[in-house]
Amino acid sequence: MLRVIRRSGNTPAGTCQSPQLRNRLLIGRLLGMDMAKDQRLRANILALLLVVSFIIPICHGGSDHPFAAKASLLRFWRRVLPNARLPAFLLEKASPLNATSVAVFAGYIANHTLPDHIASFCTAADLLCTRRIAVTGDEKAVVGDADFQSYHGKDFKHYKVGASSGTDSFKNYSDGDNEAKDDFKRYGRDGNGRSQVFANYAPQTNIEDEGFATYSSGASAANSDFTNYGSNSNVPDHHFKNYGTDSNAGIQNFKSYADNSNVVKNDFASYGKDANGILSGFSSYAENSNVITNNFKGYSEGGNGPLDQFTSYADNGNVPRNEFESYGSNGNGALQSFTSYADGANVPQDVFKSYGKDANTPLVTFTNYGNSSNSQQDEFKQYGKGSNSPDMTFTSYGRNTQFKEYAKNGTGITFSSYTNSTNSNSSAMGTAAGVEAGKFFRENLLVQGSSLPLPNLRDFMPRRSFLPRSLADKLPSFSSQSLAELVRMFRIPENSSMEGMMAKTLKECERPAVKGEIKKCVTSVEGMAEFAVGILGKKVEVLTTASTAGSGERVQVGEVNGKDGGRVTRSVSCHQSMFPYLVYYCHSVPKVKVYEAALLRNSNSNPSSNQKEKIEKINDGVAICHLDTTQWSAGHAAFVALGHKPGQIEVCHWIFENDLIWVPVN
Repeated sequence: MLRVIRRSGNTPAGTCQSPQLRNRLLIGRLLGMDMAKDQRLRANILALLLVVSFIIPICHGGSDHPFAAKASLLRFWRRVLPNARLPAFLLEKASPLNATSVAVFAGYIANHTLPDHIASFCTAADLLCTRRIAVTGDEKAVVGDADFQSYHGKDFKHYKVGASSGTDSFKNYSDGDNEAKDDFKRYGRDGNGRSQVFANYAPQTNIEDEGFATYSSGASAANSDFTNYGSNSNVPDHHFKNYGTDSNAGIQNFKSYADNSNVVKNDFASYGKDANGILSGFSSYAENSNVITNNFKGYSEGGNGPLDQFTSYADNGNVPRNEFESYGSNGNGALQSFTSYADGANVPQDVFKSYGKDANTPLVTFTNYGNSSNSQQDEFKQYGKGSNSPDMTFTSYGRNTQFKEYAKNGTGITFSSYTNSTNSNSSAMGTAAGVEAGKFFRENLLVQGSSLPLPNLRDFMPRRSFLPRSLADKLPSFSSQSLAELVRMFRIPENSSMEGMMAKTLKECERPAVKGEIKKCVTSVEGMAEFAVGILGKKVEVLTTASTAGSGERVQVGEVNGKDGGRVTRSVSCHQSMFPYLVYYCHSVPKVKVYEAALLRNSNSNPSSNQKEKIEKINDGVAICHLDTTQWSAGHAAFVALGHKPGQIEVCHWIFENDLIWVPVN
């Protein structure tokens, strides 16, 4: 039997054998085989091995592999851009697949069997895919207290059903996992007096999918504490279905829930429905997070005496959407408090549909509500409509708030201090509420010796690689029409945050360009280079900020170098988009200047002392200044931070980690 020849014991890991040595090993193995009965087969295989062994190294791909994707990219680059340097940061984004792997996976795509091999495909190609983890849970109620530490990827079904008293503790659960997935089904159902503590649960995870189905339903006096839940995570997706339904006197506490996370999706369906005396506290919920979607459907519907407190809910978030449907409808004696709700958020959208409809004596307070830096939409539809003796107060709430069919005309609803907290201070560095200091700044700060705050340059998106162009071209078309097919092919769960982000990426890529803009989404380095060369010509260079060093600090600007002679020029900027494989949104806009600037830090541990300043270089920053802002929205965060209106000022910003910019070379 012909066997695959493995690396010999004397060959270092990660290296390739020389063709001559490998040739001798192959021939020696072949000659030792029993093929006397078929001399022609033996001769043909020997000839084939002699040819192949001199051509294809037996090792994992790499730029030195003549048929690897990276080697193909190098040949393309030398042909199309012979005088331009291919930066290491761009080369490392190329696919790690070798020619054999590309051929195998291309066959799977052609035969429509790629979904059956998606795990190996994602691993080999360095893609971002969600896994459907095959796990088994305990079908019986566990006796006694449970302490889960450093747990990963478990499925809890019928866990602690009917259990009485005691504590279950989940600490450091799914900490730092990639593609974390945990399911809690019928957890604590019909229990009495139990306490569940989720501390440091699934922090710093990637593609987190946590489901709580029928959690604590029908339970009495259950206490659930979620502290530091899913913080600092990427693409977290949390589902609470029938959570606390028909429960009695339960307490649910969410502290630091999904804070500082990227692309957050939280679903609360039938939360606390028909419950009695349930207390829910959301404190520091999804604060400072990016692209947040929170859905509350049927929340506290039909509940008796619920107390819901939202404190620092989605504050300082970027593009949060909070939707409350049938919240507190048909309830009795509800007390709901929203304090510092979406305060300082950027482009929030809050929708309350049928909030408190047909409820009895609800008491609702909105304090410091929606004083966002750039408010998009707050809608209250059928708010308190049909309710009996409501007491609803709005104090210091933001602009752009619409009330449709709400209970009015002397029914106990009070509005005060409308839009009195909107912050529109201007500065050269952008320190308005909701806009990170230093994220936008004026061109006059890009001079040697100036001082400015450096925003967080870190890229929060997960690592991925491009697909080889030959494979990407065989996939369903990169379009919204093919979304369902792409989701099926990559085995993305339906209605998941990942599917939503894929849809958003496709929509953004298909959006018509604004006036003066040329745009394209690219799925390979080759495609990116062709787009840039088509606009700028072949005399180009690719730039990015060297690192994230200095993020969040106040830095000093050192030597400044204006690209293309410091003149007004064109450029091509490319930004990552969320997709299973690497996709970049590239666009060119007119009238820009591009700068390289050394970023310095005073390393003196006590700057106020008489010690001599110790200035050290910590980073090489790349910045772009947009001189024409006439097409920008008046509510753009840059104008919120810097003041002024579109077309009145130039706006500069740094090129963040994993973003890049192509510029002409003079």
